[in-house]
Amino acid sequence: MDRLTKAQAEVLLNSKNEEDVTKALLYICFNFEDSVWVQNICLKLLDCENENICGLAITCIGHIARIHSTIDQAKVLPALKEKINDSRFAGRVADALDDINMFVKNTI
Repeated sequence: MDRLTKAQAEVLLNSKNEEDVTKALLYICFNFEDSVWVQNICLKLLDCENENICGLAITCIGHIARIHSTIDQAKVLPALKEKINDSRFAGRVADALDDINMFVKNTI
């Protein structure tokens, strides 16, 4: 994928095309330094009806914790805990929580 600006990424992230959304989500997760913005995109996508997009957003939260060593636990932990009892996402949530516990200082 070519280099994206935030505006370009937002267009793709708001697309109805699953491939565009997932590629853009992975791109911003690994290429944008604004971890708060990326985190908030991921949190928004946790409510996506598309199972693949929602699952990837959970995984990306773990990546953010690992890459940036920070996460807004007051927002992220409750959002992840809402998904942990859903069998489609339980493994990904557990992995994201493990990443948060391992890489974020002062984890609750």
